[in-house]
Amino acid sequence: MPAVLLACIVVFSPTLQAAINLDRTRVVYDGEEQTTTVTLTNENGSLPFLAQTWLTDSEHRKISTPLMVLPPLQRIEAGGRTLIRLVKTSGIDQLPQDRESLFYLNVREIPPKPEKVNVLQIAVQSEIKVFYRPQGIKPVKDDIWQRRLNIRKSGQQLVVENPTPYYITVSNIQRQSAAKAASSLLKNRAFMIAPKSSVNVDVKDPSVREFSLYYVNDFGGHPELRFSCQQATCALVDKQTH
Repeated sequence: MPAVLLACIVVFSPTLQAAINLDRTRVVYDGEEQTTTVTLTNENGSLPFLAQTWLTDSEHRKISTPLMVLPPLQRIEAGGRTLIRLVKTSGIDQLPQDRESLFYLNVREIPPKPEKVNVLQIAVQSEIKVFYRPQGIKPVKDDIWQRRLNIRKSGQQLVVENPTPYYITVSNIQRQSAAKAASSLLKNRAFMIAPKSSVNVDVKDPSVREFSLYYVNDFGGHPELRFSCQQATCALVDKQTH
């Protein structure tokens, strides 16, 4: 009976420890720049890994235009680090210039071939969001566009409207009450609102009067915005947060 030399499983999981790590959780591609870089680090101190990289569009379809990533495959020595570059292609002018466009950067680690037979290898694949931000909508310094979110109640849901040209990711919405401990109001996970659009969000307690909304900023932080509701309308409590 022939021996099984190698079995390799590709796992896409944000919780599984990867050997190849990225230096950020999101990429904001400034439309003024021709290229932007991301650092990859091999956290394994004893083994080299290959890093395979590619981009997909908002529907997770693999693309090579209007952005591409270089190099698509490279070796990273044990404990080493390297750069990948996201670059524009000739199709960049076809993107909307009045709002951000969404892409995904994918990084798959390929472990070295094991010396022993009958070894199961797990290759971890990571994915982060890439926001292409055209030059014409570059925000002014310290602008907190997430403060412009409009929120209202509708039945068992909150309707969250994003009037801005930027994608906004909401990581959590928590109840704020002196009588009850802070707890998440979201029935499901974090959500993202596309530019100039709205989403309906299921909540555990639609009668809530005060809550904190946590969003993800350009640097991966989770600042807080507080809202107070009167009947169906929820207004921002004027507290500057970065």
